[in-house]
Amino acid sequence: MWLSLVEEANRSWFSIEPLTLIHPYMTIQKSVVSTLTPYSSIIKRYSEKTKRPVEPLTEEYLKENPDVAEENVALLKNSIELWRTATKISDSIAPILVHYSWHCFNSFFIYSLFRWNPTHSKSHGVRVTLSDDIGKIKIQVLKHGLFKRLIDTWTLLGTSLAFSPELPVVVDGDMQFEPNARYILDSNNEISLNRLLEFAPSKFELELHSNEGWKKVGRCPFLANSVQLPNQLLQSYLTLFVASSIARYRPILWHSILYGKTRQESDFALTSSTAALDYTVGEKRGLGLVSQVTRILKSIEEGHFFLQKPDGKPIR
Repeated sequence: MWLSLVEEANRSWFSIEPLTLIHPYMTIQKSVVSTLTPYSSIIKRYSEKTKRPVEPLTEEYLKENPDVAEENVALLKNSIELWRTATKISDSIAPILVHYSWHCFNSFFIYSLFRWNPTHSKSHGVRVTLSDDIGKIKIQVLKHGLFKRLIDTWTLLGTSLAFSPELPVVVDGDMQFEPNARYILDSNNEISLNRLLEFAPSKFELELHSNEGWKKVGRCPFLANSVQLPNQLLQSYLTLFVASSIARYRPILWHSILYGKTRQESDFALTSSTAALDYTVGEKRGLGLVSQVTRILKSIEEGHFFLQKPDGKPIR
C-alpha cells in the first residue's frame, strides 16, 4: 500500500473531534495576539519589503471577526476527515486526499498566526507542468496563493528557507530581511521535479553554517531544527503536490509509477509515499508538521514563545 508507511500517524491528533475545540482555540488565539504583538514592527517591515499584506492578529480584528475561530477549526476538521478517508482508500486516489488534507492543515496553521488581504487565498499558489516523462515535470510557485503565505509564516517565525527569496537575519538586535543567495527556484520561480528531489535540506543548512553570514541568521527555538526541518517539510509538500496532480490528471502515468515500470518511477513512488510521513509523525517520530505546529502553538499558549537571536537570546 502507498500509505503503509504512514499507518502509525499521530492518532492522538487525528482522532479528535475538532468542533469541540472552538472555545479552547479562541484562548489560543488570545495568546497568539499577546505573543506576536511585540513583533508587529517586524511583520510590517517584512510586508513592506515583500509587498504582500501580511499582518498580525489583533484583539480588535478578532472582535470584529468572531467567525475566524470557527473558520480555522473547520479547516482543521477538513484536514482530519480528508486524512481519515485517505487511509482507507486505494493507492490510486490516496495522494490526492493526503495533499488536500495537508493543504487544509497548512491553512489552519498560517491563519492561526497571521492574516492577509484578501483574507483567504484564491489558489494553492503552485502550478505543476506535467509530462509523461516525470523527469521533465516542473513546479512553479506563483506570486500569490497559499504557498506564498506559508513561506511568509515560516519566515516570520525565524526560519531560513531555500524556498524564500528573503532570509530573516538579526542586525543590531532586530530582525531584518536580506536577499537569499541560495534561493532554490529560478528567475521564473520554477524548479524541476528532479532538482526538487535532489535538494538536500541538510546540505542547505551546512552551507549556511559555512558562511560568515550565519552569525546573523535568526532561530526558531520551538522547532526541533529551524533550518533543515521546515525546508524538508516544504520539499515534501511540493513532492506530494506533484504526486496528487499526476494521480488526478494523469492516472495512467500514476498507475505506471505505482508499479515502478522504470527505476525513476519506482524511486518517485517511494519518495512521494515517504513525503506523507513529514505531514504526520515525520521519518523520526515527533518531527512531522503536525507535531511541530502543536509544539509552536503550545509554546505560545504557555507564554514561552519568542523570536531568537543567533546567540539564543530573545529579540525584544
